[in-house]
Amino acid sequence: MDRDEAIRTLEEGRDALAGLFDRLSDDEMTRPATIGGGDWSAKDLLAHISAWERNALAALADWRRGERPWIEDVIGTDEGVDRANAEAAVRAAAFPVDEIRGEADASHQALVTAIAGMSDDDWNEQARCARSRPVQLGGLLGIITGAPERPFGHAFAHFADLKAYVASLSG
Repeated sequence: MDRDEAIRTLEEGRDALAGLFDRLSDDEMTRPATIGGGDWSAKDLLAHISAWERNALAALADWRRGERPWIEDVIGTDEGVDRANAEAAVRAAAFPVDEIRGEADASHQALVTAIAGMSDDDWNEQARCARSRPVQLGGLLGIITGAPERPFGHAFAHFADLKAYVASLSG
């Protein structure tokens, strides 16, 4: 996937979720046990997507410093991913909806801007990872912000749950 495709996928995912989030009041955003099989609120989901975009930005910062991305330890195991997701939900609980929305917008825009500003050489450079299979920097960012079989498509992994929740409110 090239940088333009990555940005397009990130933007399409964000727009799809935003169209649904925008239909929810603050009360509906914070209603517990409504998303992901009853584990999260819509606010938790928004914070979750934002956290993974911030993780991608942190990996990019690590790469720029010539360091191995710390997130590799997280994405290497289901336990690491589950722990990171739980930590993001706990962190989100401390903030009101408008702050989570603002943070999500800022982290998304920062990631899109960072990808757009990269050179093709940087995008295609091998990431400094201990993975058994070499991965390019763009590929690593796609893994961090992706879903199974869809690099940069994390938002789409949660779209159906959010759509079902929004639909349940108007039924």
